[in-house]
Amino acid sequence: MAANSIREQIIVYLVAKVGELSSIKSVVRTKQSYSDLQQFAVTQLPTIAVVGRLPVPVEKVSSRTKVKIDLIISELSIDLYTYFQEKVTPDVVLSTLADDIWAKVYSDETMGDLVISMLVTVDEEPVYWDPFVAFRVTVKVKYKHTTGGI
Repeated sequence: MAANSIREQIIVYLVAKVGELSSIKSVVRTKQSYSDLQQFAVTQLPTIAVVGRLPVPVEKVSSRTKVKIDLIISELSIDLYTYFQEKVTPDVVLSTLADDIWAKVYSDETMGDLVISMLVTVDEEPVYWDPFVAFRVTVKVKYKHTTGGI
């Protein structure tokens, strides 16, 4: 992964954005398994794993100038896997966290002018791994980059 690619800048932006949420105690960059979650202290939950997929080109815009720099418009999906512990009212916590994440991500729809458009979706089916609950929010963005990198 190119350290300063636009793809990486978008992911780092989301890591910082969801890290600002007072309801989230930690942010990581890898999806967590049940055994991974067992290693977390209670004070580290809820946590969000921000995992970027690879971009999918959707359009190429060719330049007709002498300094021929072609642009690619790509679609990138970034998954925000949220994990928490709650035995009494997991649905209330799930709803609150999903709402917090939704509002925070939509608070800047251009992600600091990195993206053209954005759509946030929430998986309708949470996963229950007693004592953990997990759900996924997917942020789909369209962005421009050159043919020289992602």
